[in-house]
Amino acid sequence: MAYCVRCGVELQKGLKSCPLCDTEVLLPDEQGMEEGLVPFSERIPRNVRPRVNLTPSRSFIVLATFILLVPLLVTLIIDFTANRTITWSFYPITSLILLWILIAYPYLLKGHTAFQVITMDILSIAVFLLSLDLYSGSFPEWSQYPALSLLLIWIYIVAPFLITWKRIYLIIAIWLFGTGGFLYAIDKLTGGRDWFMPVGLPILVLVGFAAIITVISAKTSKHKTLMAIGTAIFALSVLIIGIDVVINIYIMEKFIVTWSPIPAAVLIPTAIFLIIVNYNNDLKAYLIKKFHM
Repeated sequence: MAYCVRCGVELQKGLKSCPLCDTEVLLPDEQGMEEGLVPFSERIPRNVRPRVNLTPSRSFIVLATFILLVPLLVTLIIDFTANRTITWSFYPITSLILLWILIAYPYLLKGHTAFQVITMDILSIAVFLLSLDLYSGSFPEWSQYPALSLLLIWIYIVAPFLITWKRIYLIIAIWLFGTGGFLYAIDKLTGGRDWFMPVGLPILVLVGFAAIITVISAKTSKHKTLMAIGTAIFALSVLIIGIDVVINIYIMEKFIVTWSPIPAAVLIPTAIFLIIVNYNNDLKAYLIKKFHM
């Protein structure tokens, strides 16, 4: 088996030039070739990027502390001198403290993990926003929304750290329950318009159904990428139609579809075509040869 030295396309036996880039094919005597020769594309040495240590050094922490401490003290002294109390300086002071925590925390905690750093960063930002809201007047007024959003982001990021990807169904369940709790809280905080049960929950169930179907297809279809992609596209089309129906029932109180047939008319034939290609070896071989895949 030979490959083009210029573009890497697999060459059929007996070709004098590459069918893609027209480069001349120079093959040694096939009788003298060693058995089990590694293809050209796999003989290229891989460039391994060196790992970068993101933990700041002690000197950097000392320098950053000094740089941040100077404006902190200046703003505090100016504000206290003019007003005999802390007024506007609270905002830059807390911002500088937050910045120092984000910079210095990886150094202060020896042997830290990515889970600990992410948790500390999100917690620090949430406390910072809550403190701004608390200091500005009535509490809570606006800080609960970004704080809840940060909590949801934490759930999405941390779930794979606490649970291995082998238990992907449990991770999806945690994501769905976290999203459901977030939407329910937003519904109640915005005045209790009761849109979560008729709209948010059904759409969330549809998203979970589409995700589980996609994962099942990807796990059961080993070495069948086209089957997994086709199933995912079909699940996406069902999700789109379901979202259209749920929204129309909530707004117009009618079980109808309006805009969803347009994307579904594109997605469903694409999914069917990919599944057919996956089970038709002759068609798959023709497409691979035609598109040099």
